[in-house]
Amino acid sequence: MHPHGVRHCVACDDILGDHMRIGLIIIVVVIIFDQLTKRLAAAMVPEGHSVIAIRALLEFGYHKNFGISFGLLAGQQLLFALITIVALTLFGYLFLDVDFRQRKVYSTAIALFIGGTFGNAIDRALLGYVIDFLHFPFLTIPLSWVGLSNFYNNIADLALSAAIVLFLIDIFIFEPKRHAKKEAADHVTDH
Repeated sequence: MHPHGVRHCVACDDILGDHMRIGLIIIVVVIIFDQLTKRLAAAMVPEGHSVIAIRALLEFGYHKNFGISFGLLAGQQLLFALITIVALTLFGYLFLDVDFRQRKVYSTAIALFIGGTFGNAIDRALLGYVIDFLHFPFLTIPLSWVGLSNFYNNIADLALSAAIVLFLIDIFIFEPKRHAKKEAADHVTDH
């Protein structure tokens, strides 16, 4: 019980713990950086044009993406809304399990998933499309091998891509180590 007779919510303390704050900071930084850079691209680069920043490495452009990654499923706004709601619900549920003390890679991945999903969802809700402005020419040849080339993306897309990589690293490298460590600890306490 709380000193003033009010029930104390231990779970509420946990939800607002430092590890959750770190995740929220990552989410907010991704969303703000994504939205600011998209607006800068829209203001500084004419649609359909590009500006070479670092030859063969980085170009800035301004492209309206009415689809999802790589322009797939263009014009399917209802489907995008449904996918976004499902994704944010799933990521929100997973966010309840973040712990930057014990599971840094997993927790960072979940925060990046949420930030990236929100970043692109804001564009879809406000504009009806996503602003893509980053192009990495050095990736054109390797991506052409899988049928993708000359694509543009944004900070939200980069956050989502990083989240996928980190999530896979956690699943295939760190989770087995955590599991083995837990089994060893359980084995010691059983004997």
